[in-house]
Amino acid sequence: METISLRFRYTEEEYIAAIRFYLTGSKGFLIRLVLSSICVTAGIFLVSLLNLDSVFSFLLTFIGVVLLLIWSLLFFVVPRQRFRRDPKFRDEYSLQFSDDGIQFKTAQIDALVQWSLYSRVIENERFYILVYGENMISVIPRRAFASAQQEAAFDELLKRKLPACFDSKRLSARKSGETERPYVPPIEPPDWR
Repeated sequence: METISLRFRYTEEEYIAAIRFYLTGSKGFLIRLVLSSICVTAGIFLVSLLNLDSVFSFLLTFIGVVLLLIWSLLFFVVPRQRFRRDPKFRDEYSLQFSDDGIQFKTAQIDALVQWSLYSRVIENERFYILVYGENMISVIPRRAFASAQQEAAFDELLKRKLPACFDSKRLSARKSGETERPYVPPIEPPDWR
């Protein structure tokens, strides 16, 4: 098997979009969001429609609002702060994917990561997200692939090394007979430093 080599730098917008995509697909995040919304709605319902001005309805509303604020911070503020505070996101990444694992290299990192670390792979039209641990991810932008053949080889490697972990909307669309757009390599974003 050949080695698949990628080089890229994250952009702030790209990293934030990947984190938000991951969070919206996370069951725990969505369940907590729905539960906090239900708390707020129930508290407002108890006060306004049933005229129950009790400590319980106030607490229910207060807890729901606090939880909604926390989830909003996690979704809108924390990804941006994390990108800006962590210098590793400004480095150029050099990744090599092979049967032996994934070689990550940046100015600060030089590590060979085994495929067994990853528990799930999700993707959309912009990213591959390799999931490991609790809310720990490696984001691979599709724009980093030099050609459709290189990305197809990467798909095959993922299916071979992580067969039970691959969750792909694009692959299921391919199976149902939909045609895929011709591959056009994305334009590398400019380095604004």
